[in-house]
Amino acid sequence: MSAGTASDVRGLDNVIALASSVCRLSAEDGRLAYHGYDVRELGERSTAEETSYLLLHGELPTGTELRLFTAELRDRQKLPPTLLKVLKGFPPTADPMTVLRAALAVLAAEHAVPVPPATEQAMQQGLLLLGMTPTIVAVWHRMRSGQRPVGPRKGRSAAANFLAMVTGVEPVAEAARAFDTALIVRADNELNPSTFAARVTAATGADVFGCVLAGLSALAGPRHGWHTRNVMAALDEIGVPEQVEDWVRQRVALQKPVAGFGHVVYQGADPRTELLRQLAEQQCQRAGMWPLFRVARELETVVGRELGQHPIVDFYLAPLYRSLGLPTDLFTAVFAVSRMPGWVAHVMEQYRDEKLLRPRALYVGPADRAYRQLRGRR
Repeated sequence: MSAGTASDVRGLDNVIALASSVCRLSAEDGRLAYHGYDVRELGERSTAEETSYLLLHGELPTGTELRLFTAELRDRQKLPPTLLKVLKGFPPTADPMTVLRAALAVLAAEHAVPVPPATEQAMQQGLLLLGMTPTIVAVWHRMRSGQRPVGPRKGRSAAANFLAMVTGVEPVAEAARAFDTALIVRADNELNPSTFAARVTAATGADVFGCVLAGLSALAGPRHGWHTRNVMAALDEIGVPEQVEDWVRQRVALQKPVAGFGHVVYQGADPRTELLRQLAEQQCQRAGMWPLFRVARELETVVGRELGQHPIVDFYLAPLYRSLGLPTDLFTAVFAVSRMPGWVAHVMEQYRDEKLLRPRALYVGPADRAYRQLRGRR
């Protein structure tokens, strides 16, 4: 291990841990690409299904390949009776991420494979996770709300299906397309904590379910998966644009960060922000939530001027999700739905390495201490 100090390695910022062809994150010029395709172009022109195929296979699909892939995902959307029974047993107050992890653990038991899994076995588990995770999140939300679950419909896109299953209302095309883009731009972001957790687990030879459950556990942590819900809480607390400046000054005086600003990697603007800002503006206006967008826009302006910080991807996702009818406490589970293809892609890539990920620690504790008998200790 090379020499260094605790501050050098704390947080592992900018430490290159492994090589990957899945996602290119260029911090210096603010670019993000999946297998070489810029995420902004994918967000504007692709679909969640096509982007998932790209992440898993490394290439954009042909028309035939996309139809077959979409059909495979749709065949895996419906929940089995055993899983529905499990979901019904959770109290309505249960955390959605806890419920999702438990539900996927049940699926893992039903679809166990030898470990390490063969490539085809791993891909089948991955497809099952992609198809069923959105349904689990949506069905659980309807159950806890005392509403009848809405099942998936094969004629809808993945984005439209999820919105319909959560809200119980067929989404307008504009809303479905906006959510499609939101799924795409959050599908991967290199070695974020949850993806790294999934890859470390994959390096042990665990099956895809085990790897994704490790990623889910990391995402459930507030420092990783709560940014969008924290942004929404801040926007609700501010209330009106005229209160933004005073609110920011109070945060600064208390030395508290402003949720949704300052990415740990990007040195400038997050490349996904501009596209999401446009979508949030359009959908807030459509949904009659224009004041909410105005608060967000003013907050971006004030924080940029006062603190010199840029909004991260989560910032405009908050008003966008709200305008689409998604409840705030479901935002982290929606993050999991978005990130699932990225997790599976990274797990599949890690399997090909066949090497354990075993980093070292820089020891900073006391050294060469002599053992003393119990009666001689004070």
